[in-house]
Amino acid sequence: MTRRFVFLALLLLFSLPGFLPAYEDDGPPIAITSPDAATTFAFGSVKSHALIWNKQARILIAIITFTDAEQNIGTPNDDTHQFRLPGVTYDEAKGLFFATTARGEAIPVAAFKTVLFFKTIETTPNALVRILHPRGNVTVILEAIRPNDPALRAAPSTTDPDGTHKVDINSILR
Repeated sequence: MTRRFVFLALLLLFSLPGFLPAYEDDGPPIAITSPDAATTFAFGSVKSHALIWNKQARILIAIITFTDAEQNIGTPNDDTHQFRLPGVTYDEAKGLFFATTARGEAIPVAAFKTVLFFKTIETTPNALVRILHPRGNVTVILEAIRPNDPALRAAPSTTDPDGTHKVDINSILR
């Protein structure tokens, strides 16, 4: 009788929500999929890509040019498309573009960079723009993680080839 009672008590305790914290990886804290879709060359490749800021609409736009030059079918053709990335804001004082997580945390995703006499927008080291174009159906996704995420830290360089990279799990879970 007491074994059954202890088993039922433990079962009830572990089934309570919030008893055991869940640390599952749901992907990056920010993943903005562009509402715009496009169709391009089924076997084309990305020729160029750039980010621009539309001041009037206050929206970040990815401009992507595809080409079929690798197909060797004569004169190469280019196909350019624009993809809006909603939810990105620009802080003029800092010169940074931010996206907000579901928890309300602002994460930097891009910044202006001056190259020669031109200003371009480059993603920050913690962000990237994914261009997916299977069978010519194009989707653009802006993904970002926190700038202080342990995944961005490089392993320490050691002269010991058998050395290991030690990670403090407590600092990761905070």
